[in-house]
Amino acid sequence: MVKIGVCLFPRVIYRQVVLTLPKQCRIPFHNHSNQKRLYSWFMVLAKTLT
Repeated sequence: MVKIGVCLFPRVIYRQVVLTLPKQCRIPFHNHSNQKRLYSWFMVLAKTLT
């Protein structure tokens, strides 16, 4: 933990999130022209469902 803490910004709380896509969504997500926006939307959706 100490080694990781040195690399992170001071006073910033981090939380690791793992999202799993169904197999049917992997290729459309991978081939999407604006992946950044798609994944951002997906993260917002996942947050509202938790």
